[in-house]
Amino acid sequence: MAYTLPRSALYAFQLPPELLDALSPRQLVIPASHPLHPANRQPDSPDGTSDTGEAPPPDSVKPAGHGGAYTCALTGASFPTLEGLKQHYRTDWYRYNVKLKLQGKKTPVTEPEFTRMVENLTESISGSEASTAPSDDSEAATSSESEANLTRLLRKQHLASRQAGHAGAAEDEDDDLDVLAAGPRTALQWFEAPKVAPDTQYGMYRAALPSAGARKRPLAGAEEGQAVLRELRELQLKSDEPTTGSIDGDRERKWTLLMFGGGHFAGMVVSLRPKLVRSGKKGSKEKEREVVVLQKKTFHRYTTRRKQGGSQGANDSANGKAKSAGAQIRRYNEAMLNDEVRALLNSWRDEIASSELVFLRCSKNNYKTFFGYADDAPLQKGDSRIRGYGFPTKRPTVNELLRAFTELTRFKTSHLTADALAQLDADYLASIAPPPTRPTPSSTSAPPKAKVDAPPKLSKEEELERDRWARLVEMVKKGRVEALATFLEKYGPELESGHEGEETPPPWGTLPPFLAESKTTPTLLHLAAASGQPSVVRYFLSPPYSLSPVLHASHLPPHTARPFPTPYEVAADRATRNEFRFAAFRDPQRCDWTGSGVGGARVPGGLDEEKEREKERKEEEKRAKLRERQRERDEAEAKQREMEEEKERQAREAEEHRRRMLVPAQASGPQRLGGGPPKPIQDRDRAGLSEEQKMRIQREERARAAEARLKRLG
Repeated sequence: MAYTLPRSALYAFQLPPELLDALSPRQLVIPASHPLHPANRQPDSPDGTSDTGEAPPPDSVKPAGHGGAYTCALTGASFPTLEGLKQHYRTDWYRYNVKLKLQGKKTPVTEPEFTRMVENLTESISGSEASTAPSDDSEAATSSESEANLTRLLRKQHLASRQAGHAGAAEDEDDDLDVLAAGPRTALQWFEAPKVAPDTQYGMYRAALPSAGARKRPLAGAEEGQAVLRELRELQLKSDEPTTGSIDGDRERKWTLLMFGGGHFAGMVVSLRPKLVRSGKKGSKEKEREVVVLQKKTFHRYTTRRKQGGSQGANDSANGKAKSAGAQIRRYNEAMLNDEVRALLNSWRDEIASSELVFLRCSKNNYKTFFGYADDAPLQKGDSRIRGYGFPTKRPTVNELLRAFTELTRFKTSHLTADALAQLDADYLASIAPPPTRPTPSSTSAPPKAKVDAPPKLSKEEELERDRWARLVEMVKKGRVEALATFLEKYGPELESGHEGEETPPPWGTLPPFLAESKTTPTLLHLAAASGQPSVVRYFLSPPYSLSPVLHASHLPPHTARPFPTPYEVAADRATRNEFRFAAFRDPQRCDWTGSGVGGARVPGGLDEEKEREKERKEEEKRAKLRERQRERDEAEAKQREMEEEKERQAREAEEHRRRMLVPAQASGPQRLGGGPPKPIQDRDRAGLSEEQKMRIQREERARAAEARLKRLG
């Protein structure tokens, strides 16, 4: 199978040297007033003074109640001076609440409760309290002992990420706050290259790197980004000319990709060095990268319960073994599918052993198919090469494996301004530890009373504007293109007032925040795609509006690392999705159509509209011919059934007539001339006969009656 990588995308293992040299890890910018800033996390000196040489105020040990001028938004502790608040940020009590916040636990934990938990922990560790005289050594060890107690407490409550029981684990987990200060932990590691491309960010999946993807806990501070960048540079392919290549140059670099689920299995062994082929365009000297597939195989068997979901094995484990015929078939197919997959893995043993990484997607219930069935199985639990894909995947197919390989090896690009990046940093910092707020004098004197704000009164202009936006949204949902064009031509410029007062107004087509649809579909293009209106999507993608199919910085939701889906991703049907692909084919330089980052439209690729329409026309003609043939077959079968039914009816009538002629009727009541049953019975028997048959029977009856008269006269 020939699969060409997009020419506009950067291949992660063959990056341009000038870009690779200019890359630097993206760093989180922390203001000096935030608790995670290094100046606010320095430990105290052994004599109890701060780094500046000043003794901490007495209020830093205990909260000063609600009357302080400076209040911690996380723990609720208040202090009369800013220095007291800074000292509070260095306490184990505050750090413990920060870690609870990161784990999604209930906060805050009060200081007496925290002290009680630490005392109980100390007693459970030591078994008894030994009183010792104070010394300089004990005072010097206060800070390290406090750190150890906090780490042990977090491990006891299962908040530490490393496994318990390792020697020295308590000391290794001391850099939790440094990890938080490094930025949000996502599947992508982001880089910047201000000298080569300002206002552009580059992303790389950690799972695509052997060492970075195997780390379950990131390195502290900026070490994680530097380690990923170092490993990325080491894994670069040296040249495009040889057919094989690796770090050491003596073996071919390859990956093994596996997907399993729903009775479907797909496996592939692919080379990391793509093949260079000539471009399909005439006269073009450019070469395209083509994926080199070394091995591929797919299996499918009927193992899932139709219209009920879940495999037969999962249902048997939950509800007991069913005794139906379908359940037995599904159990048999599950066993056969496991045998086929294991046999394939054994045949690929050498390929898997020489692969740099093995990507596996399957549920935990299906681990038995790949692990633990034999001591010499090709895949073993604990192998650092085995990992997941890090992004959603669809049904296991060869095309899906190729898409996953492309996604893993594509160097992502995003185009965010400095203001947008600063806003992302501020949202992340606010999500893990809100900045302290200084209360107003009125709030310190008396507790605030609950007050329900009345809805603001709108002016006539605002009411008119909201009414026009509601009409616009309704026309987009119903696909009324002509009315939409007339409406926008008349009121389009006036609708921009919905974003007045914002520092950086979003681009045209962004829904104002007072609309309920703006929470799920931030733009008109999102709304048209989600409503399944391809004509409206084509209208918005074409001049004069030409709405952007990518996400603007203002479309990023707060407190999350992942933005809204792109308009293509929310499209309701295939016809709507094809409109985006048609636009990508008509204007490929308009934006990053295939990019999956913030600045990408996430469209699989361009599509020639004429060829697609011709293909649909041929498919429709083919379906029409199939329907005509099916109709002719149905008519022939119906006619054949009618003929067979007529033959069967005539045979039954003939048999019934023969039976009546052979068996004489018994006398019962008055007899008619010539014998036979009474008239009503004769009429009932002749109800289903034709006129010719009735006339024949009447002639026979008259003949028998004449013979009876002649016999009596003789």
